[in-house]
Amino acid sequence: SDSEQSATATVTAGTLNLEVGGSAAGTDYSVSNAYPGYDTGTAHGYVLTNSGTLPGVLHVYLVKDSDLENSLVEPETDVPDLSSSGEIDNYLSINVDGNSFGYGGTVPWIGLETAAIGTRVEIPSMIWGSPTITIPAGGQYPAPGFELWFGWKISPDADNGIMSDTLGFHLEFTLAQA
Repeated sequence: SDSEQSATATVTAGTLNLEVGGSAAGTDYSVSNAYPGYDTGTAHGYVLTNSGTLPGVLHVYLVKDSDLENSLVEPETDVPDLSSSGEIDNYLSINVDGNSFGYGGTVPWIGLETAAIGTRVEIPSMIWGSPTITIPAGGQYPAPGFELWFGWKISPDADNGIMSDTLGFHLEFTLAQA
């Protein structure tokens, strides 16, 4: 009998490595004395870089961290909704501004008013111009020189039910294999 051996074969999986930078990266943002009609503008910018070896599809989520009633004081007690959690999430909208590179829009805080703490709601990428955003290996989104800006506002239709309430939330960025 005769036996031969092939050359060694190896398989190495590629990587995804999402890095979040920009003017807002690592910065906590708190506001006290917010009121109906309060608008932060779009003052929080991010640059998302894929330093991995494979392209990845970007997903951006809003995550509800806390929802506190704090105290019920008059005139808040005069409105009919006196739940044990706060009401700010019923009136909050997230602004996504990509206008500097041609896109942008407002995403209402849909679905989190009754969501449990820790719930994620995806911000649809159509708001900034595409059904999916793919960041190539070694690439970034948006293009160099730009940032993806976020802000939030409380509807002017909010009533006394939001008085003294506190809502905590954050953005979560994920990169999935394309």
